[in-house]
Amino acid sequence: MSLVLGLNLSHDRSACLVRDGEIVVAIEEERLDRIKHSEGFLVQGHFERLTKTIPIKSVAYCLDAAGVGIDDLDLVIGNRPLGDGAVWRIVRDLPIKDKSKVRELPLPGHHLGHAACAFYPSGFEQAAVLVVDQAGARYPQDRRIEKHTLFRGEGSTLTPIKGVEYPEDYSDMSLGLFYDFFTAKLGFVTRYGTPGWGVFGCGGYPEAGKTMGLAPYGRVRPDWGDWLAFDGFDVRVSQQSLDETWQRLLAEEGAEFDPVDPLRWQTQFARDVARKVQDELERAMLHLTAFAFETTGMDRICMAGGVLLNSVANERVRTESDFTHIFIPAPAGDAGVAIGVALYGSITLLGHDRPKEMRHVYFGRAYTRQETMDALAVVTGHTGTELAWREAEPRDVAELLARHQVVGWFSGGSEMGPRALGHRSMLADPRHPAMRDYLNNVVKHREPFRPYAPSVLAEEAGKWFDFSGESPFMLLVPSVCASLRSQLPAITHVDGTARLQSVSAEDNPSYHEVIAEFAAITGVPVVLNTSFNDAGEPIVESPLHALCTFVRTEMDHLFLDGLLVSKAGRELPVTHPARAPLAATGRE
Repeated sequence: MSLVLGLNLSHDRSACLVRDGEIVVAIEEERLDRIKHSEGFLVQGHFERLTKTIPIKSVAYCLDAAGVGIDDLDLVIGNRPLGDGAVWRIVRDLPIKDKSKVRELPLPGHHLGHAACAFYPSGFEQAAVLVVDQAGARYPQDRRIEKHTLFRGEGSTLTPIKGVEYPEDYSDMSLGLFYDFFTAKLGFVTRYGTPGWGVFGCGGYPEAGKTMGLAPYGRVRPDWGDWLAFDGFDVRVSQQSLDETWQRLLAEEGAEFDPVDPLRWQTQFARDVARKVQDELERAMLHLTAFAFETTGMDRICMAGGVLLNSVANERVRTESDFTHIFIPAPAGDAGVAIGVALYGSITLLGHDRPKEMRHVYFGRAYTRQETMDALAVVTGHTGTELAWREAEPRDVAELLARHQVVGWFSGGSEMGPRALGHRSMLADPRHPAMRDYLNNVVKHREPFRPYAPSVLAEEAGKWFDFSGESPFMLLVPSVCASLRSQLPAITHVDGTARLQSVSAEDNPSYHEVIAEFAAITGVPVVLNTSFNDAGEPIVESPLHALCTFVRTEMDHLFLDGLLVSKAGRELPVTHPARAPLAATGRE
């Protein structure tokens, strides 16, 4: 038996344990330390400097879940972009006796880590592999930074065939930075650190998903010209040109846009900017994938890197490129690098076969009933909230959803990546026209323009969506069938699309059963699925996290690994959709 521990030392720090070539457990540090996009900063001395640590909580989690000790590991392999330094960071922080077991990817290695996460578990024997990122590794000789890279994947080999880089001064930039520039200007930032910290001095992490969600409210603006220039495999844009474009547009059309107004996204100017940025990104992704197809001659493509979390652009690649098969791992961003480096170590350094096809990403550990009961005791004893619970089945949850209740769904091990995929989800009725606004305004405290995703029975997906194939990781955005949009108002975005998750009985039996039972009651094989967290927080990991979020939000019920938890004596908020049931309006 061989054990390989992979570590991502970038933002979204994470760990993955691979045993004999197969993924055993993987987790993101933010799920454990409860810091969104966990960077691992520690303040040293008298607030004089910041340093970073490895994701030690994730390491302990993986070892405990597998029942092994740190010195049982055969290999520890890590990677981080830019300055790298993976080996010395791991040696410094990891109490492993044999330091010779600590390795890192060959430099520059960040895009190789993404490529390994995308190709090795794809199930494809051969494929083009495209990595499109914000910031990759820094080349030691000239300090240029990986922008996007094309690999050829064959068997157990990943061969880089084309790559481009950008300079530190941002006289040229990556697609991820391009999107982040305007996301930061629109004010979509997760606050972290101090003002001026972070990319473009935005004070935190740009929340690109909000720009993607706002874009359909904007107008197509061909009069604004092209913001990106294409040259073979390269896509070029400078920070100076973006600054000039922003200032010019702001002066010409942005009179209503106030940079300090928290509701500035409501202006038509902001909406048009979001639309333009999204249109430019989609144009670039079609350009890069066309180059990949022509260069490799392959009909399958694997893609990863933070830009591949843009599910709208992914959908255009799926429907408009010449590739017949596409694979994008659920943790396409930096968290997935832990999986990539662990598989690289297992396959390339230790000689194991590639893992089985990644059909799911439920790589978190399961929790025992005793751990659940202990968490219930803690929450009832310390919050003053009176809870009631009973044994329950998926049918019970489906009945609640059909009555327009919002149910937290906690089942088995957690998902890896930023999407809730039916193990740490909030579920609701997609049929009720008031449900989206209620969830955004009352439950999750999000901007009202943000859409919610549907989870559909895999066998029914083609009947309700303009879609064929599979979308298990919620990374594609097809159209809702026009004739059925009126039945699914809570998950149909303003442009008629939805970020789809197809759910199979084989890969997620309990969640599939919930949706099937809901279909039996309502005739609709779709439920609304959103992440189990409040605004600005990581998705819950443990029963205690789930219960704490449950008691301080307006969720109605919580399914907790077979227990249905409710708040005793609770009255529904005045805007709750159940106060205006569909049956009363003739919609049911």
